[in-house]
Order: sequence, then structure tokens, then C-alpha cells
Amino acid sequence: MVPSLQLDTLVASGCTTLVISGECDQDDVEVLEQALTVAVEDSPPVLIVDVSRLLFGDSVLLHFLLSAQRAQTAAGGRLEVRGPLAPAVERLLRETGTYAAFTVTGAGDAA
Repeated sequence: MVPSLQLDTLVASGCTTLVISGECDQDDVEVLEQALTVAVEDSPPVLIVDVSRLLFGDSVLLHFLLSAQRAQTAAGGRLEVRGPLAPAVERLLRETGTYAAFTVTGAGDAA
């Protein structure tokens, strides 16, 4: 059975963390958009998107990350993508040329 998307939000002083688990695809657009709206509502200085438990992500994930990056930049904050990244997620970011656009932490030794 394919694990469906699970999303948890952790709020600490100056930082909001969105933990995405399972698999992310077209069926999850609304859930991700709503989570992003709520997460950036208070303009946290740091927004962490933890994808360390994400097994798969497609263009929906990429769009979500780029939207989060734009929202954080516009609010004067920063976005961090926390790994380690699943091979499919890392491949998505590298093949689209967007890996360098994000601050990726915990990604391991991949270059």
C-alpha cells in the first residue's frame, strides 16, 4: 500500500516547521496550498519544510517548495528544506535545476 501524504506543523519561537511524510502528488495540491497559507500567515522568520520522511514528490512538491520560497522571501524570511532527501525528491530538484535555489540541510553527502 502506498503511504498517503501526511502533514504536521510544528511552531516554535521564530520558526515554523512543516513535516511532510508519505508521497506527494496531484491529489495533494489543496492540502499543501492550505498548509502553506497557514504556515506563512504569521510570517515566521524561518520556515522549514522537512521532507526527510517523504518517499516521493513530483511537480506538485516542486511548485509547493517554490511557492514557499517566494512567500518567505517576500516576507523577509528564509526557507530551509530539511532532508535527507529521498532519491526521487533529490532527482526532482536536481533535474529541474532548482536544487541550488533552496537551502537544503541534512541532505547527506550528495553533491
